[in-house]
Amino acid sequence: MIDFEIAEIEVANQFAQILNPRVDFTTPYIFYYDETNNIKTFYVRENDFNFTFTANFVLGGLLHHGIVPDVQSLIDSFKLQKTAKEVKFKHIAFGDFLDCLKSQKLNLFFRFLKDSDLYVHYSSLNILYWSVVDIVDSAIMNSEVAMRLGSQFTSQLKNDLYKLCRLEIEAVIKLFYAFDYPNIKPEKIGDFIEQLSNLFEDYLPTPEFHFGLESLRQILRESKKKGALAFVMDEEDHVLLADLTHFYLRPTYTFKNSTHIFDNEDSIREALDQYRILDNGVEFKNYSFVDSQDNQLTQLSDIFIGFIGKYTHYRNIHSIEEIKADIDSFSSLQLENLKFFIDIINKSDQKNPAFLHSTDSYEEIMKFGTLCEIIAKK
Repeated sequence: MIDFEIAEIEVANQFAQILNPRVDFTTPYIFYYDETNNIKTFYVRENDFNFTFTANFVLGGLLHHGIVPDVQSLIDSFKLQKTAKEVKFKHIAFGDFLDCLKSQKLNLFFRFLKDSDLYVHYSSLNILYWSVVDIVDSAIMNSEVAMRLGSQFTSQLKNDLYKLCRLEIEAVIKLFYAFDYPNIKPEKIGDFIEQLSNLFEDYLPTPEFHFGLESLRQILRESKKKGALAFVMDEEDHVLLADLTHFYLRPTYTFKNSTHIFDNEDSIREALDQYRILDNGVEFKNYSFVDSQDNQLTQLSDIFIGFIGKYTHYRNIHSIEEIKADIDSFSSLQLENLKFFIDIINKSDQKNPAFLHSTDSYEEIMKFGTLCEIIAKK
């Protein structure tokens, strides 16, 4: 059993509330959960990863405050076959993101959410971004100058390294595998940094990459002299993400006054049971597991999270220019569904920005803002 004390996290929550008064961790909400792209473990092989790196892991769903909203009219409107024991995303929409936007049932779902007292929440993890940012954090730790430049500087370096890795993914995979990343041995740190920096060469002259990659290259030189990259050493060979347990724990202690209802899955239950969550030494447990067939809001969470999974995959593999071109060819139903989706996200963000949590690159996150601007003009 692992004791997990949340007292220090409370301080971080208070600081977040100072930065943004709309952030609220104290109201007792009821959160419902499902997940998509639950990869369990993410590791690098000789020529690829064990799972697609373009699909975000997403955990989340619907939530409300107070009395459970009646959603029976929505479920009835789907007109599912009598043999369907519960509502699933696959009953509402199918295909890729653009195909899903053609669904009339998705339109019913979004319209209901927009006009109801329900909100959405999610924790979204870009697994490639997660896998490479420790390089930046390790390098900055070795540079007194870089440590003084602040979080915005760090975010830009992480963003640019992520973009480079996307473009040079085959070379990055081979590099990671060859050096047992993220368990680089001390005697190989210099060679790893040199080979990684060599990937920067073709991009350094471009305005888009120059500042970020040149800054990172200079900082990595300091790490090479010190022979250390602290956060990509002393780990397990090739394992980029060992498990996702903390992503399930996080909302339970962040929103400690709330109730958290997870879809029943033995592996997740067993993982969470390994932890005792303590608040100043006092144990508390504010989560439970349900069979989705017995809980309509868990079923509806499956729809929302299934769609978010489609969205993040589409966003990760398309440029802004490609997204704009796709939207220009949308039908009226696709446009309306996308607008409803944006409205639902913004409604939840306005209620409480803490409902929406992303571990992702700045560029990928900002694509949502661009989507809002494009749809507003439509």
